[in-house]
Amino acid sequence: MSHNLQHHARSILTHSSRTLLFCSYTNGTLPSSPRHNTTTTLQSRIQAASEGKTAITRVLEQWRRQQKGKQINPSMVRVLVEELRDSQRFRQALEVSNWMIEQKLCNLIPEDFTARFCLIENVLGLKEAEKFFEMVPENQRGEAIYTALLNSYTVKKDIFKAEATFKKMREIGLLLKPLPYNSMMSLYFSVRKRDKVDEIMQEMKENNVQFDSLTVNTALQVYASVSDLLAMEKLLAVWGGNIKLHCLTLLDMAKAYLRNGFKEKAREMLLKTEEEQIDPESYPELLTLYGEAGEREDVYRIWDLYKTAEKQDNDGFRALFGSLLKLDDLNGAEEIYYNEWDGSGLEFDVRIPTMLASGYRENGMVKKADKLMIKTIRNEKMVRPIGQLLEEWGKKGNLVKPSYMRGLIKDLCDSKQYSKALEASTWVSERKLYDLFPEDYAARLHLIDNVLGLEEAEKFFKSRIPENMKNYSVYSTLLASYTRSSKTVDKAEAIFEKMSELGFLLNPTPFNNMISLYSELRKRSKVMKLLEKMKEKNIEPDNVTMNNVLRVNADVSAMECLEKYKREWEEEIKLEVRTMDAIAKAYETSGSALKAIEITSSKKEVYRLWNEYKKDNVGNMSNEGYRSVIRSLLKLDDVKGAQEIFNEWEPERWEFDSRIPSLLICRYCEEEKYNEVKTRDVMKLSRKKRRGLQFEITKDVCIVLMASTFGVGFVPCMVWLCGGETITIWGSLGVVVTGIILAVTNSF
Repeated sequence: MSHNLQHHARSILTHSSRTLLFCSYTNGTLPSSPRHNTTTTLQSRIQAASEGKTAITRVLEQWRRQQKGKQINPSMVRVLVEELRDSQRFRQALEVSNWMIEQKLCNLIPEDFTARFCLIENVLGLKEAEKFFEMVPENQRGEAIYTALLNSYTVKKDIFKAEATFKKMREIGLLLKPLPYNSMMSLYFSVRKRDKVDEIMQEMKENNVQFDSLTVNTALQVYASVSDLLAMEKLLAVWGGNIKLHCLTLLDMAKAYLRNGFKEKAREMLLKTEEEQIDPESYPELLTLYGEAGEREDVYRIWDLYKTAEKQDNDGFRALFGSLLKLDDLNGAEEIYYNEWDGSGLEFDVRIPTMLASGYRENGMVKKADKLMIKTIRNEKMVRPIGQLLEEWGKKGNLVKPSYMRGLIKDLCDSKQYSKALEASTWVSERKLYDLFPEDYAARLHLIDNVLGLEEAEKFFKSRIPENMKNYSVYSTLLASYTRSSKTVDKAEAIFEKMSELGFLLNPTPFNNMISLYSELRKRSKVMKLLEKMKEKNIEPDNVTMNNVLRVNADVSAMECLEKYKREWEEEIKLEVRTMDAIAKAYETSGSALKAIEITSSKKEVYRLWNEYKKDNVGNMSNEGYRSVIRSLLKLDDVKGAQEIFNEWEPERWEFDSRIPSLLICRYCEEEKYNEVKTRDVMKLSRKKRRGLQFEITKDVCIVLMASTFGVGFVPCMVWLCGGETITIWGSLGVVVTGIILAVTNSF
C-alpha cells in the first residue's frame, strides 16, 4: 500500500497550483517572466557553494550586496526555493527560505508557510514540521498548509491525527477541492477500510466536489483490492472515458480479474498499461500478471520490451522464470537461464536457479535438478556459507520471502546438501524472518538428524519445538528417524503409540515406517497386524506398504500369503527392485523356478535360474519355460539373449506354441526403427520349427498305423524327407504310408 501513499504525496505537488505556493506579496501572483537570468546565476552560485561546502547564506548575502541597494523581488527568491525543492535539494531550499524570512524580504503569505512546512518535514521530520505548524498564525493557516499536514499524516498512516485534521478542515470550510479527500481515501485504502472510502466519496458528492483523476484511480484500486468487480466496473463506466488510469490502477484491476478467473478482462487491463510509457519498475509485475493470464506470447513480448530498458535486474528474471514455469514452458525458461541470465553479469541470486530446479523436479527431471543445484552450490559465487549470502540480502533491504526460503531449503534437501539446508533453516529461525509452521520445524528436525545425529534431533524435539507446533508432520519426522535403526525400535513403537493417541494415524506414512522397520527385522506377524489396523481405519495401502508386505512374506517364504496379496494388488502395485528379488528368491526356494525367472530384476539371475531349470528338466523342456525366460529377458531389454533362447527352442511334441515367436515379433515391431529383417528371420525360423514338429507328428502316426496292421508282407521302401532325413518303411503297406507322409509334409 505504501506505493499508493507515495504516489498520492507526489500528486499533491502535481495538482497544486504553483502560482499559489509561490506568489508575490504585492499582487498575489507570480510574475509571468521573473528575472530568469538573475535567478539562474544565483542558483549556479548556490550549486557551486554546495559542492565547495560554502555556506548558502554567505552566497545569498554576497548576491544581495551586488544588487547595490535595489529592492529584491521576493518572487525571485521563491522561484529559487521552488527550483531547489524540485531538484530534491531540500536542505538548501530550507536555508534559502530561512534567509528570506530572517531578512524580512516580504510579508509572508499562507503559501510561504506551506512551502516552509513541506521543507521542514523533508529535512527535519514530521515532529519539527508539527511544531512549525503550531507557530503559524491562525489567519495564515489556509487550505494548502492543512492539506500538506493531512498528507503527512496519511503517508505515516497516522489515522487518529489524519481524521482529526480532516475534521478540522471540514469545520472551517476548507474541504473545497479533491486533494484532502484523496488523502483520506489513500489512507483508508492502505489500512483496508473500504467502507470509509465509500463515505469519503459520498461526502464529495454531497459537497459538489468533483472527482479528479486521483479520486477515481484510488477508488478503483480500493474496489480491486477487495475484488468488488461490480463497483469497479460501474465506476469505470462513468469515469473511464474522462480520466487517465494510472499504471498501478490498471495492474490492480488486472489482479482483481485474475483472482476471480476473468483472464481475458485481466489481459485487457494489462494491454492498456502498454498504451502509455511503461515505468521500468512495472515490467516484473507485468511479466508475472501476463503469466497468470496464461498468454506465453504476451510474456515474451513484455520481456523483449524490458530488455530495451536501461536497467535489467534479478527481479525481472525471477518474474520471467515464474511465469514461464507456470505456463509449462520449461524449455523457454531453461534457454533464457543459460543463454541470458547465466552470463548477464548480474549479482548472483540463488533464488533463480532454485526456481529452475523446482521446475525440473515438477516435470520429473530429478537428475537435471540435482545437477543444477550442485552446480549452483559449487559456483564460485556460492563458496560462502548460505547464511552469509542471506545476511547480504538483508543488508541490501531485500525481502527474503518465506516461499523462497522454504523452496531453497527443500531443494538443498532433495539434492542431499543437508549441511547447507540446515544452515539456511537455522538462519531463518534465529532471525525470526517469518512465523514458523509445524512443517518448518519438521524440516529442521529432519536436517538435524541427518547432519548432527539422532541425539541432537531428540534434544531439538524436546526443548526447541513448541507444543502447539508438534503436529502430525513433526511426529512423523521423528518416527521416521527412529525407524531407520533396529536399535531404536522401542522408541519408534512409543512414538507410534503417541501418534495413535493424538489421532495422527490418518495416512499410510507412519504405518509404512513401522512396517519397514518390522520388515527389516523379519517380524512378519507385526507387519500383518499393522496391515489389519490400516484396514480397520480405512487407510488404503500405498505402493510402499504393498512392497513392504510382499517383501516380508517373501523373506520368510510365506508363499500362500505372498500369492494372495500379489494377486490382490497386481493392478496397482509398482514393484521395487528389492521386492522383485526377494520374491524371486522365495519362488526359487519353493521350487517355482519359472516364476522366479519372470519376476527377478537381474539378467544375471535370469540366466542362472534358466541354466538350473534346464539341468533339472533335461529331455523334458516345456514351452512354458521358454515363454517365461524369453518374456523376462525382453522385459530387461536383453533382446539379443531372448533371440538366442528362441533359436534353441524345440517345440513340445504335439504342440507348436505360437506365443513364443510372437513375443519377439512384437518386440521388433515396437522398436523405434522397425526391424523388418529380424522379424522375417523369426517368422522363417518359426515355419521351419513348425514343419519339423508336423513331420514328427506324421511319422509317429504312420508308425502306429503300420504297427497296428497285421497280415501284410513288408517291402523296404526308402523315403527322403525335409532336412535330408530318410526313413525306411517295410512291407507292401509301405507304398501307401509313404504317400501319406509325402502328402502331409508337402502341405507345410
